Amino acid sequence: MRSVPRLPVLSLALASGAVDAFTFLSLGHVFTSNMTGNLVLLGISAAWSQFADAVGSLVALAAFTCGLAAAFRFTRGVTGWAPRTRLAVAAEAGLLVVLLTGWALSAPRLGLIATAAFAMGVQSAVTHRLHTFIGSTTFITGALTTTLARHLTSGTGQPYGAELVAVLFALALGATGGTLLVRLLPLAAPALALFAVTVALAASAYA
Repeated sequence: MRSVPRLPVLSLALASGAVDAFTFLSLGHVFTSNMTGNLVLLGISAAWSQFADAVGSLVALAAFTCGLAAAFRFTRGVTGWAPRTRLAVAAEAGLLVVLLTGWALSAPRLGLIATAAFAMGVQSAVTHRLHTFIGSTTFITGALTTTLARHLTSGTGQPYGAELVAVLFALALGATGGTLLVRLLPLAAPALALFAVTVALAASAYA
């Protein structure tokens, strides 16, 4: 896999962590970026008969899938930071503007969940099109598994360990920042993700 500039990818990873922290803490314990965790929460909600939480998880899963499909179709045949890739990231930023505005205006919870999850689906498709070593900034487990497999088994591939650590750190930093905003500036809680995606879009111009 060819290398891509680190700043845009790290910024998108930070946005992913920030969005999940915001939606988990503010929208009823639901992930809108990490679908693996969201499926686990769906199972827990169903087992405890917490149907309101289960509905939120289902909405997130459906919206994420729709965002993923839409972005894959829009960027079909595209690799790297092509114009359509940047347009997809711009669309993600627009969705996060809608999320921030809707949150400030007390929009319905399920609508906010759907908006955030759709945006993260778009982001996941974009990072897949970039052919980065991590595959997706919303799915880090696979990147961790692949990196360890390269180093501990076949010994092939480029040494992506440092890059993986940087992405993991960015994701955790985004979650930390998102949590602090929820606590200290709740109305601006989604702003960190929007800022990070805007930075990614600006940095992609130099790719």
